[in-house]
Amino acid sequence: MKKSKPIMHKLGSAAVKTGVIVGNTIVENYKKIDPDVIRHLLQVPLLSYSLFVSRHEKIDPGKPDGHPPLIFVHGLGGNRGNFLLMSWYLWLLGRKRSYKIHFDAGQSIQDMTAALARFIREVLKVTGQRQVEIVAHSLGGLVARMAIKKYRLSHHVKTLITLGSPHHGTYSARYANTAITREIRPNSKLIKELEKQPWPKGVRGVTFWSRSDLLVIPPESAAMDGTTQVEVTPFTHYSYLIDPKSWAAVQRALENG
Repeated sequence: MKKSKPIMHKLGSAAVKTGVIVGNTIVENYKKIDPDVIRHLLQVPLLSYSLFVSRHEKIDPGKPDGHPPLIFVHGLGGNRGNFLLMSWYLWLLGRKRSYKIHFDAGQSIQDMTAALARFIREVLKVTGQRQVEIVAHSLGGLVARMAIKKYRLSHHVKTLITLGSPHHGTYSARYANTAITREIRPNSKLIKELEKQPWPKGVRGVTFWSRSDLLVIPPESAAMDGTTQVEVTPFTHYSYLIDPKSWAAVQRALENG
């Protein structure tokens, strides 16, 4: 039994050394990862709050608050709960009438476009207002532009604010091969169609973009001529939804209008 102690001691020392080596290797490899990649990955779980929001809501007329009704449009893979925190923030600052659309899984961009057009008209009808303002994230910005153009809603939309929307397409869409991702690649049929009319006439536009957004490549694709371009580096693609600085920037953009 006495002879086993040195053996166990050696095994223990070897295990500790191995652990140290593995730990150092992990740390060194972690340091080699682009910080923006790490921030994107760490922020994804923070969006879990949106999973506890119902997919659909009744459009209530609400009480006039001195502003046009505000419509939120989520992006690819998202849901109406993505804008829960931002809508609360803006509610506290006086935007009492806001509405969040939800797109069902499997809908095409054309389906989303038609659904948004119906949603805008329903909000206008229920609230009795002539115009709405729209805040759209990611793909939602393209859907909003298409809805305004295709269904001739420019006179019903006062302001369109887009957050990290790939207006000129994004090369990151090449990492997936679905009907939607093929449509948002640069030079796709959809992108070329949108570029025929860069921005809806008569609609005040604000486009937020960030050099740290790894889902919009190149990042300048989220900035549009004919709009107020707001660079918000180092926002990630998800910072637009969860960072209070983003909510404040959107509030300023709405008020400046």
